[in-house]
Amino acid sequence: MLHAEFTCSIGDFFLETSFNLGAETGVLFGPSGAGKSMTLRVLSGLKTPSDGEIVLGERILFSKAKKINLPPRDRRIGLLFQGLALFPHMTALQNVAYPLPSGREKRKKAEEWLKRMKLEGLEDRLPSQLSGGQRQRVALARALAAEPELLLLDEPFSALDGPLRRSLRRELRRLQHETGIPMICVTHQAEDLCSLGSKVIVLKNGRTLDTFPIERLWEKGSRGEAWNALGWGNLFRGTIARCGDGAGFCFTGRNVRLALGNCTNMPGEGVVFISPDTIRLLYPSLPIDPELQPNIFSGAVQETVLSGNTVRIYLETDDGIVWQSEHPAESYRELRLEPGSRVRFSVPPSGIECWIRGEAREGYSPPNFA
Repeated sequence: MLHAEFTCSIGDFFLETSFNLGAETGVLFGPSGAGKSMTLRVLSGLKTPSDGEIVLGERILFSKAKKINLPPRDRRIGLLFQGLALFPHMTALQNVAYPLPSGREKRKKAEEWLKRMKLEGLEDRLPSQLSGGQRQRVALARALAAEPELLLLDEPFSALDGPLRRSLRRELRRLQHETGIPMICVTHQAEDLCSLGSKVIVLKNGRTLDTFPIERLWEKGSRGEAWNALGWGNLFRGTIARCGDGAGFCFTGRNVRLALGNCTNMPGEGVVFISPDTIRLLYPSLPIDPELQPNIFSGAVQETVLSGNTVRIYLETDDGIVWQSEHPAESYRELRLEPGSRVRFSVPPSGIECWIRGEAREGYSPPNFA
């Protein structure tokens, strides 16, 4: 059981978060700059909070009131960095063995974890000689070999393609089920959120907005849509079917129709999610990339929010749908947009995530579309 309640600041950014986590996988979800990675740094001991407490099981890792602040080496927390942080001069076996105590069992234990991660025969390879997925598995084996009481994963699938992401998500679910180690995963991908998480911890502007079980994402009724609590992204419910020309699949929902990429091979009731940073603004003076042709919309800028080097733009189409989009500040300045400006934008089919009613995974209840 993890109990975390703390405040922390870096420069002008202030983080205030509070949540509990059992023997499950919690997903820190929110837009860029929400404080997700900073939360992991505080939990791991790489950053000291200004107030609060962190308790893991029966051990107090940090308490301002009791003047306790365990160093990272004593916290028994595994951390999988976004950049993996493998030692380039060490073999896969040496990387996994690095955090283990010296002794006769050190090599044996490292070999066992490489085997569990299906990396037999690659023990003597350097990171540069491994594929992206293999390096990811080595980093995960290293984090788990030290038998942590909590595993932290910072955007663990960010550099991987779809099939490899799905494979590693399955591997993480299996490992969590076998070991019972609580895991916290940082992501802003809805597919990772829905496929991996047991509990959602929503962060925005350095605050914990809400914490709820993953099943609530699909509930309707008096509590309202939990997707609204996320406050981020574009979600639509409707029907997935073959396109009229028979090539590929299309989604049809209330006031929206979208050509889909290779995210499904079965028709049925479903939902689609479009990350704000997937949406592409179209420059009037430039030709449109063929990939962007299938899903082109026109709308008016409703609101713009500048956050560092990123601008979030709320675009309202003529049918009343408000889309959230995120773009580099430089692109925004070039288009000279302001509230009321008309703009064309595209939703690339390859960037649309979708789920079909009835799709399920071990330990996960399928969406309830009723």
